[in-house]
Amino acid sequence: MIVTVLYNLPESDRESDQDTEISAEAVTAQLAGAGYATKAVGIHPDEVHDLHKITGSDFVFNLVEWDGDKYPLGVETIKSLERIGVPYSGSNPRGYKLSADKMLMKAEMKKNGIPTPGWRIWYPHRGINLQGLKYPVIVKLVHSHCGEGITQDSVAGDVREAELKAEKLGKTYNQPVLVEEYIEGRELHVTVLEKNGRPWILPPAEVSFRMKKGFLPILTYDMKWREDSPEYSMAGYMLIPELPEEISRQVDHLAKVSYIKLGGRDYPRLDMRVRDGTVYVLEINNNPGIDFEPDSGIGASARAAGFTFPALLVHIVENARLRFVNKYDTVTV
Repeated sequence: MIVTVLYNLPESDRESDQDTEISAEAVTAQLAGAGYATKAVGIHPDEVHDLHKITGSDFVFNLVEWDGDKYPLGVETIKSLERIGVPYSGSNPRGYKLSADKMLMKAEMKKNGIPTPGWRIWYPHRGINLQGLKYPVIVKLVHSHCGEGITQDSVAGDVREAELKAEKLGKTYNQPVLVEEYIEGRELHVTVLEKNGRPWILPPAEVSFRMKKGFLPILTYDMKWREDSPEYSMAGYMLIPELPEEISRQVDHLAKVSYIKLGGRDYPRLDMRVRDGTVYVLEINNNPGIDFEPDSGIGASARAAGFTFPALLVHIVENARLRFVNKYDTVTV
């Protein structure tokens, strides 16, 4: 079987932009070692409507990860794959769009009764009434991932401070801003695989923050990516925690419901926080970057479930193919 690993070519020298290509090369090598005929194919924005480079592929491992104002390119890439008719991994166009637009994501959470922190969307130059939220809050970009725009200065203690931070962030990146109640508590990364058409929750991984005085336990861009930053080592490594039975039950239930209702497929990651016995879903990352490092959520969880990196990738490929062979697209709890 010929497997093409499809990804968007880097358009800058930023660490998060380069990471997609690095990940694609690693996935290609691991799948080749597992016995597939593989090739990595990088595409530019002007190629999303014409994927002639994947001609002859039996399956596409889709690692395309455009975000910001370019996230529609990711949606169009998946639409092109569907027009061609080649089986592929990851979310369909709706799932990708929902994951890339936190406003749509939060609206779907509310619609489906998924507990998430209170939130508002702030529009640059226009604003919105931020009264009624529980403070402190954290400000995040609506259309970005990988911690883009998140710093130690992203948490605001009152309405006025939130307005100033949201306006500055929105103007800097020229996009709307999510103003979300800040949940101070344990942070879990929950990976969901698909197994025979149903969601399979891997053991949750917990971020082990190595705190320094004056810093907040939030995953900033610097903490994730910049090795020369004083924050870089603070994320520590991922633990596989022993959770209380009630918390474990909530995590399992919410992961399944979120997978189904929020467009998950194959290996999405859910970011959750736990406070006072309640689990909150912060967001779903459909089609996230994939690696097997112990300091990544999927890497730690997959190891705890007994996977090697090749075995994890084979599982994703073969279960994604089942969806196309058996022509099912909806899973139920």
